[in-house]
Amino acid sequence: MNKKRTTVGLAIAMLVLSPITATAWATNYQTTTVTYPYYAFVEDPENPWATVYDALDETGTIEYSDEFFSEPSPGDHPELRAVSYALALAGYENQADGYPADPSNPYPKLKGLLDQLGFSDYQSWDIASEPDGHSMGATIGRKTLSSGQELIVIAPRNYNYMTEWLSNFNVGASGDHAGFSESASFIKNYFDQYLSARSLANYKLWVVGYSRGGAVIDLFAKSINENLTDYQLAPDDFYAYTFGAPRASLVETKYANIHDVKDGNDLILGYVFPELWGFYNTGTYEEIHPADLEIPTSVINIADLADSSRAMNILSDNEGLVEQVSTMNGRDYMDSWLQFVNNNGLTREYFDTEVKPPLSAIMKLYQTRELDKQSEFTGFFSDTSKGLAGMVAGNAFMDLIMNHSGDLSAFPAYLDLVKILKGTATDADIDELVVILTGYMGEYADYEANFGEAPVVSELEFTVLKDNLPKLIKALAPLLVADAAYTQINFGEDYSLYYTYTLISNAENLVIGHIPESIMPILKSLIPERIVPKVPDTGIVKE
Repeated sequence: MNKKRTTVGLAIAMLVLSPITATAWATNYQTTTVTYPYYAFVEDPENPWATVYDALDETGTIEYSDEFFSEPSPGDHPELRAVSYALALAGYENQADGYPADPSNPYPKLKGLLDQLGFSDYQSWDIASEPDGHSMGATIGRKTLSSGQELIVIAPRNYNYMTEWLSNFNVGASGDHAGFSESASFIKNYFDQYLSARSLANYKLWVVGYSRGGAVIDLFAKSINENLTDYQLAPDDFYAYTFGAPRASLVETKYANIHDVKDGNDLILGYVFPELWGFYNTGTYEEIHPADLEIPTSVINIADLADSSRAMNILSDNEGLVEQVSTMNGRDYMDSWLQFVNNNGLTREYFDTEVKPPLSAIMKLYQTRELDKQSEFTGFFSDTSKGLAGMVAGNAFMDLIMNHSGDLSAFPAYLDLVKILKGTATDADIDELVVILTGYMGEYADYEANFGEAPVVSELEFTVLKDNLPKLIKALAPLLVADAAYTQINFGEDYSLYYTYTLISNAENLVIGHIPESIMPILKSLIPERIVPKVPDTGIVKE
């Protein structure tokens, strides 16, 4: 018997039978450390909300190798997944970073990472996002792999990103999500132009996207998969990675080369455009962290609030109004909430026709402001000293005293509010309350007259707010009535707003899994230490 063949055969057999994991068989990649920019920064990943802040100059490091693309796209690629997320983050530059004078060039931070990864031959596009935010910038580049194949990369980027964000609300009444679909068509056109100018036929394609960009890339990747022959692209050579991508496709697909990566606790993005509305992601779901978030569920005790003789004291101090019911898995709660609101009218069609128009108008005021002025806008709503809350409260109190002798039992605004909290309000009651609240908002000149200075919003912004905020309240009020009635039935007549208050009070917890820098530590932790399998010592001496 040939001793050399015996040695090789025993070695193979022992390797097959030995308890080496699948990871241990993976390639020992020769990697290069690259630096990527953060969109924001979390000082303490264990307590992100307490330590998140804008730090556009902060950076992180990740390992990269062209050898990541030597394996087919379907399958588990933890290294490439992490690098893809770093690239997705690099596209989140905004006005604070400074734009290049030539929009056909990549932004500095995105170009910096692409240069480190060895790409060149860039082409970039930006589409002005006015008036409705339907746009998507992108940079495309390429490099030659050691195999001789070209690797083309597509990284969505953002020109005046906050304005583009408005397309999130453009759901449409039918078909794929309208705003994301239109943006995906931009990406496809960019890619077609890039290919036609270079006549590339033997290539691999790598595309990435986070959040809104992820939803856009998800639809783009679906389109590519539907037309692989036209693009002369093998399915195993197409690497699409999306992170925290809202559902956007009307057709449910499970393309193995589209990696839809999500934190199980990214609950808001997991439910923004739900399956109940007919939306799906198009790839294979990769959950990088289990849905282990436990949240407190709560109700509002309205026993005293509904009693006009005691309500005045309660209205000035809401302590004691909230009672915790239990704790619940966050995903289970969101499943229950979504089913509830959909059953009670918040369908896709209702959102598109009733909720979206006023919500988009208000959000546009915020998104089109300069970055350092956006917090002023949100603060205007809650400012009790010189903002909207102060004006509404002051006018309500004056109305109560001057026109109703301080008697809550004869005060229409209070009576309508109690009906909502009791789940008995009719459309007429809601209409009456909306008219009253609109009057309490006052006129623009009233703010300077009452508070000694003009409001932080412009007169045009105030006009848009006064026109659209009541419409938004009216559109959402039926859900509050339904929630109140549900709570009364299930928790007792002294309680109200189980779903609404639980959602609001857990807002930060429910989106914690979507903070950009809370995701990267998880991705890095999932990268295994690559091991080169060694031939066992069989004791047989080779010739």
